[in-house]
Amino acid sequence: MQTTTEANQSSFIKIALILVIGALAPMLDTTMTNVAINTIMHDLNSTVDHVQWVTTSYILALGIVVPITGWAAEHFSGKALYISGLVAFVLGSIVSGLATSINLLIMGRIIQGAAAGMIVPLVTTLIVKAAGGHNLGSLMAIVSLPAVLAPILGPTIGGFIIKVLDWHWIFYINIPLGLLSLGLLIWLMPRFTPAPSKKPLDIPSVGLIGGAFTALILGITKLSTSGTLTATNVYVPLLIGVALLAGYCVYALLRPNHALVSLKLFTYQSFSASSILLVLSGLIVNGAMFLLPLFLQNIRGLSVIWSGIYLIAQGLGLLITRSQIGKLTDRIGARWVVLAAIAIALVGTLPFAYFNASTPTWLILIVLFIRGIAQGGLTIPIMSDAYTGVPANLVSEATTASRMLQNIGGAFGTALLATAIQSQLNNTTMTLTHLNSAYQGAFMLTVVVTVIAAIPAWFLSHQASH
Repeated sequence: MQTTTEANQSSFIKIALILVIGALAPMLDTTMTNVAINTIMHDLNSTVDHVQWVTTSYILALGIVVPITGWAAEHFSGKALYISGLVAFVLGSIVSGLATSINLLIMGRIIQGAAAGMIVPLVTTLIVKAAGGHNLGSLMAIVSLPAVLAPILGPTIGGFIIKVLDWHWIFYINIPLGLLSLGLLIWLMPRFTPAPSKKPLDIPSVGLIGGAFTALILGITKLSTSGTLTATNVYVPLLIGVALLAGYCVYALLRPNHALVSLKLFTYQSFSASSILLVLSGLIVNGAMFLLPLFLQNIRGLSVIWSGIYLIAQGLGLLITRSQIGKLTDRIGARWVVLAAIAIALVGTLPFAYFNASTPTWLILIVLFIRGIAQGGLTIPIMSDAYTGVPANLVSEATTASRMLQNIGGAFGTALLATAIQSQLNNTTMTLTHLNSAYQGAFMLTVVVTVIAAIPAWFLSHQASH
């Protein structure tokens, strides 16, 4: 017979799985679209500058909606919000799928991005609320599943769809997924009635946080295409972003009861350490996931589908260890788990700084598998420790802050590595040797950032969470 604790745990896992199924489509969509960009550009007679807005508009819409979602989760039924987000995402997918011009596609992507800005943070907020702060490691092992699977499965599925059907189906595939999720949500999901809160939506906060996020992401995106910080379209938005962020900090200090994300969060050591690690893991995890397909396709000569199949080795490493990583985090805290993951990540990254076209396939697959083991240890404990000691009334705000830092870190990590590659290739003849050398340099940069990550990791919690 089940004990009350076991029944509650089972209930939390059911809620987490339903929320995760709903988030799969938005997460997969990002990486599948990246694979299709080249095809879309030719099919819709677009330019490189114009087509990049297919990705950028999605990220910007997501970033602007995330802080509003944090506030809304305290005022409205979590179930109603999540369903609204999914309905909007399905509508955005229909618009994107039917698009016959680049502008209509961008409009569909803005709708999808805004919807994802509701769905993605709600997954974490609702499950942390349901669990009441208990067993966060185990639950984050489930909650982080879409974010981890997306870079692995997205390019493979996207490549297969483009080869067998056409790019429109990258968006059409979201419709049955979305409808299935809606059915499960309506049928099985509790309401998540909000606690009474009189805090109105603070427009200055939305403007400052949304503006800072938008400007920083724009500057970072332009950095990856221009390859230099001194370009006007790079440093101007970056400076505006930093100024708006500083403006928000001043505003939050002067009006702490109105600010959308309380600066009190940063008085919790685990939250501050997790925040720094979320930005750094953007390069260690997301940046490397940008690098690996390029290495496999341009140096090893693999197709999009085959490079995706190679990356399944990394996915296996992650899937085999993720539940144990969650349980271990619940038992001993995040510090030692993350430090061990950093050591394993070094073993799974450093060899790529020496790999080339003639490296044996079996060796690449083993190293990718090792990287997968590390990836779980660099996502699950960090995400769960962002909530360690944080009171229930700040959970939504903690999710808002950590999701934004995660997005900025992911974009910055990818842009930094793209810039590192570009700077090494400037004024050189594009040969396989030069290209391989540029990729090796970028992998070495990832190794350096991985070592630096050990410093904030030391300040994570290091005892069982209660």
